[in-house]
Amino acid sequence: MLALGDIHLVEGTNANVYLIAMPTTLIVVDAGLPGMERLVLKYVDEHGLARNREPLIIVTHAHYDHVGGLKKLKEALNARVACHAEEEPYVKGLKYIGRYKHEPVDVDLVLRDGDLVAGRLLVIHTPGHTPGSICLLDTATKALFTGDLVYEESGVLHEIPRQYSLNPVMNREQ
Repeated sequence: MLALGDIHLVEGTNANVYLIAMPTTLIVVDAGLPGMERLVLKYVDEHGLARNREPLIIVTHAHYDHVGGLKKLKEALNARVACHAEEEPYVKGLKYIGRYKHEPVDVDLVLRDGDLVAGRLLVIHTPGHTPGSICLLDTATKALFTGDLVYEESGVLHEIPRQYSLNPVMNREQ
């Protein structure tokens, strides 16, 4: 188990699915690949994170490894789904990024740069990787959920490889 206060990392999900157990809301940051929802649901159940909390899944961007399991996770948790306005058509399956197609999901909450979600998560629009990529700054803990803007390896932050971003120049500017 990897947890820091009320922030939990569900290990083995490939795309780093995070859970934030707030007093009345369970935030799920990204959903992972198809099948990964089982790991998320097992973690939520084992740690009692859904008790008395309304679940909200926030999609940082609509690449398959972040939304592949979204539909099943949304249904299993009876959760609402949020994403940036520019990512909404991708989450809803009106457009796709890449060759893999996820199951379309309705978006319940459309986010924009500067929005504050659940009273503490600041939405930072970081286009480049995808048009509606976002980071989330937890104003309570100062944790930053970067989606695929950057990745960490051996304690060092790196830019996502250029071939994975729709606009690598814009991604770098973020």
